[in-house]
Amino acid sequence: MKVAVQSLVRNYSIEATVIQAQRIARFAGLVVPGTRVYIPHTPHTNFDQVVALAGRLRREGMEPVPHIVARRIENEPALETLLSRLTGEAGVRQALIVAGDMATPAGSLYNTLQILESGLLEKYKIQSIGVAGHPEGHPNVGDAILRDALRRKNDYGFDTGTNVYVVTQFTFSANPIIAWEKAYGSDIGALNITAGLPGLATASTLLKYAMECGVGASLEAFSKRYASIIKLLTISTPGDIIVGLARYKRKAPKSRLSGVHFFTFGGFQPTAEWANKIVDGNFEITEDGGLVIN
Repeated sequence: MKVAVQSLVRNYSIEATVIQAQRIARFAGLVVPGTRVYIPHTPHTNFDQVVALAGRLRREGMEPVPHIVARRIENEPALETLLSRLTGEAGVRQALIVAGDMATPAGSLYNTLQILESGLLEKYKIQSIGVAGHPEGHPNVGDAILRDALRRKNDYGFDTGTNVYVVTQFTFSANPIIAWEKAYGSDIGALNITAGLPGLATASTLLKYAMECGVGASLEAFSKRYASIIKLLTISTPGDIIVGLARYKRKAPKSRLSGVHFFTFGGFQPTAEWANKIVDGNFEITEDGGLVIN
């Protein structure tokens, strides 16, 4: 079982906001060269900052994966300008393409498929593309639309030869991801699945982000676990989720589950250090399915 856990976490990806990056002296001192570091395009981040951080990550030996957020981009010419800068100035080869949660788009772009179907990703040789998966549903998008989008993203990958994969919203339990793959298997098709996990943070911080991101049923169980004020200040780790996913992967070898991605919520360094210990095998699995770092 220990090997299965290490295998699942070994090539983990992790995110760093522009603000977080200002507090990190050197990424290479925290994660191994070639690690995919995602760059969220938050409401307080502009395109210049995203490009600059992508360039820094490339210079420090990382693989920058900027978020391309449809609703934050005015139109296709603006999208082309951004892609040109990311690839030309920062050597970007991968991206996470999402619609974004802005109620009112900045312009004519409002969903992921518009970006995929623009032809600009192929033009600028973005050959590995993450797209969003919603194991616990989406507050504003129905099931039929989500299924259709997955099928069309499969078609895009097949037609263009692009490596398209799913990065799920973060969850507090392995069960939603497992149930989602079983229910959506024919729609997920050939897309590999990267499970989105909460990084190390206090329970109160995770609850705040979970409510903002629309995390569903797993949030209720997490809330009950950290019901007291004292427990809300406890640092939570996703060890039990990882163990649950690794057990599922071992029992279902045909699963498209291929790895994990950490949403760090401000805790890049502690999350990276914790994940690195798992990769190195410095942990034990408890009888109740938890994970303890040595």
